[in-house]
Amino acid sequence: MKVFAALGIFVSLIVALVLGSIFNGYALSVLWGWFIVPVFHLPALTVVPAIGIAMVVGYLTRQIGPDVEEKDRSSSEKMARSFAHAFFLPLFALFFGWIVHLFM
Repeated sequence: MKVFAALGIFVSLIVALVLGSIFNGYALSVLWGWFIVPVFHLPALTVVPAIGIAMVVGYLTRQIGPDVEEKDRSSSEKMARSFAHAFFLPLFALFFGWIVHLFM
């Protein structure tokens, strides 16, 4: 049974990583279209290049080492935080970007 639980956690993390990357790329492409294209007259950014750009920026800006608080969390709390980070941060960025976009 522990093997199936570990396999389920592994598969869910891979799915979350893929879906989170796609959602991040989508959010970046929408925000790019709202703010960068009209101001700098650059071409629109599609989702696939936006995924790559988001990955590069995330890689370059990632802090090294776990937080002190992160060490005290259980693995389920760490996984829930990763899911929230992957899906809610782009959602909040889109929401607040949409509000700012309304005033342009």
